[in-house]
Amino acid sequence: MSKDYEHLKELSDYQLVNDDQDLRGRPLYTTDGTRLGVVERMMVDPDRDHVAALVLEDGRLVPVSEIEIRNGRGYIDPVDAKGFNNAPAGLYRDVKRSPVTVRSRH
Repeated sequence: MSKDYEHLKELSDYQLVNDDQDLRGRPLYTTDGTRLGVVERMMVDPDRDHVAALVLEDGRLVPVSEIEIRNGRGYIDPVDAKGFNNAPAGLYRDVKRSPVTVRSRH
């Protein structure tokens, strides 16, 4: 894991504020439709109480600030959020674009 992300904690130590934002086992796409893979783990920034990175099934770490869920799939644009709210035709936005906030289980 990158040095910038060494402080992140496993989601299992936290509880999602919105359970519908649990992307584990779901595909992850960029907003232009590129499939990045399937989310294996979600990593929490404990200082900010939100998910800051996703770990894909091939071990790649994807930094995120906000996630949108459409038809059960996660969509992110970690570089440029322009056009993010314009969902392609036929895709229903289940959970609007927002940070994935968490609460400590302790």
